Amino acid sequence: MVRMRLVAAFFVVISVLVAMPARSQTGATLRVTRRAPVMQDPRGDSFILGSVDPGQVLEIIGQQGLWYQVITPPGMSRPRGWIPANAVELLNALPVAAASARPRGRLMIRAFGQASGTRFTASDSFETIVGSAYGAAYGAGAQIVFPNGAFVQGSADRFRKTGSRVLVSGTQIFTLQVPDVVTVTPIQVTAGYRDLTPRKTVGYAGAGLGWHVLREESSPLPAIKDGHLGYHILGGVEYPVWPWLSLAGEIQWAWVPKSLGATGVSSVFKEDDLGGGALRFKVIVGY
Repeated sequence: MVRMRLVAAFFVVISVLVAMPARSQTGATLRVTRRAPVMQDPRGDSFILGSVDPGQVLEIIGQQGLWYQVITPPGMSRPRGWIPANAVELLNALPVAAASARPRGRLMIRAFGQASGTRFTASDSFETIVGSAYGAAYGAGAQIVFPNGAFVQGSADRFRKTGSRVLVSGTQIFTLQVPDVVTVTPIQVTAGYRDLTPRKTVGYAGAGLGWHVLREESSPLPAIKDGHLGYHILGGVEYPVWPWLSLAGEIQWAWVPKSLGATGVSSVFKEDDLGGGALRFKVIVGY
């Protein structure tokens, strides 16, 4: 029942984020004060539709942060575009509501690959079995970013390392000369917010739920496999390289309580959490 309530609350948060109101447009005019690019979107890494010369007057149809949306001059590929505020002067005042409105982006559907350096909370257990509490994990996922900055993503990662099987007798631990392959597979869903302020780097943060599967294989012994519900928070910075390609650095912390410790080596160290911290590098593709 508790898990069902948590999952329901998680999707309520997603619905609220997606339903955040859009900003309204406004009509006014501006004069270009220096040669400036007209962008497809209100971002410095967006596609350039063309450029305008000083003295040209354009009609304003919207504003987002430090960008004005204008009717583009004849000859450009799109009827509307965005121009930076520091390259223009207003010829008539904008309504206060429009000037103070929140920036608004666009819908983006993207895929990503990621590599993580992970440190497990159950450090003594992992050191005993695989020789270290640290390891590398690799994965991939997909993401939807909504115009109001909210995003939802799903991902799957895999940590796999070979160590040695151990035998526990009371509080005594004996290492056997039997290879033990440990695999941890977190499958996670995250909801969060991505900063819309026009700048070269984009900050973001999120939280979510995950299903963490732990598998141990020691032939000829039968494999051990178990899965548990986990929780995580994350934050990062994204750097757009091209309109369709971004790089990101991310920090995540995950909790997977009561997933270890009932038997085996983790019971000796009284460790029951399969979670841990991760420093992650991401390559994001999509537009």
